[in-house]
Amino acid sequence: MSRKLLYIFGGTILVLVIVVLVVLFLQRRTTAPKTNTNATVSVPNVNTVILPGGAGSGSSGNTSVTGGELDERKAVERIATDFASIYGSFSTQNNFRNITDLYFYMAPPLKAQQEAFVAAEQAKRADTSLYKGITSVARITTIEQFDLSAGTAQVKVTLQRAETSGTVSETNTYPQALTLNFERSQGAWKVARLAWGPKQ
Repeated sequence: MSRKLLYIFGGTILVLVIVVLVVLFLQRRTTAPKTNTNATVSVPNVNTVILPGGAGSGSSGNTSVTGGELDERKAVERIATDFASIYGSFSTQNNFRNITDLYFYMAPPLKAQQEAFVAAEQAKRADTSLYKGITSVARITTIEQFDLSAGTAQVKVTLQRAETSGTVSETNTYPQALTLNFERSQGAWKVARLAWGPKQ
């Protein structure tokens, strides 16, 4: 008789544990925050410096910024941050995807220049058996010039870069800036020119 009670008692506890787990699962599922399924790039923690008017802003000293202009500045800053992080990351095994994936964000002359560069490098058929890669993470984004009426902007993105060759133990880390010049065409901001600063 005591063995029968032990089985009943154990079964009851097992059923209660299962019920509690199911309730917790259902509660967590209904209260979980919704994620943006359209997001494709994770933006790291970046310090953003926006110069509202004054020197270098292209607004002739007027420090008032309209809501639409602020939205455009934020769009340029976001594109610059993502663009620089992706463009600045490279490996011998990614077949220049750090460039080709960004063609959409390039103005036609820059896109043509980058396509020619990629084609020339792919024609060399470099040895990919020895790994070499650079990972870049945006740390500071500074809008140095912004003129909405002219449709131009200049943004400097300071990246923390980690260069690896051969084995993981051989890593060289350094900051380096990438300056991006934007042009606004048909309502979209495109990178027209880019220039690397020196390794620091």
